[in-house]
Amino acid sequence: MNTSRVRWKLMALIAGILIVIALIVFFIIHRNTAPTGDTNNATNTGNASATVVTTVTGITLKGSTTTPPPSGGAKGNIPALPGPAITIHLITPLSGNAWTIGGANPIAWDNPANITGEIELVNVNTKAFIGVILSETGPNQTSYSWNARSIYLSRYGANEKDVVPGTYSIRIHFDGNGLGDLVSGPITITN
Repeated sequence: MNTSRVRWKLMALIAGILIVIALIVFFIIHRNTAPTGDTNNATNTGNASATVVTTVTGITLKGSTTTPPPSGGAKGNIPALPGPAITIHLITPLSGNAWTIGGANPIAWDNPANITGEIELVNVNTKAFIGVILSETGPNQTSYSWNARSIYLSRYGANEKDVVPGTYSIRIHFDGNGLGDLVSGPITITN
């Protein structure tokens, strides 16, 4: 057999092995790192609804399962399969809505985040945390009806306080997938 032909076959085999090794290393590195992307957080601009559009490059943690972090601060995320970027729009509340304490006040978004999250009541101007409305949304959840009577002082705490009538915003915070917060425009809560 011709030595130059054997040499070419050997070099092709080595090149193929190096490519396979590089791909394995690439997937291991990207499996253990968070996706990168641009997140446009919705802000109070007086629009009828808030929108979060997330563009993710690389691997998106679509369909991941999340458990609350243990008290030691360790992460509870289980890596998920790659998938397309997720876009979620806040449907309700709309800016200017007046909610009554004790009523069935709807909070809704148009797509599941495929990950857990929480719903919070925030200061309408500063978006500072006031309290937790719902401590954990389900991965496939897209709505919640709130009676506006009380809020929790922390995400997984049992202490709660009554809602003081006033003007607020609703914020939905997702626990991953590169999603930013959904923040409503101003709503009024009355007796």
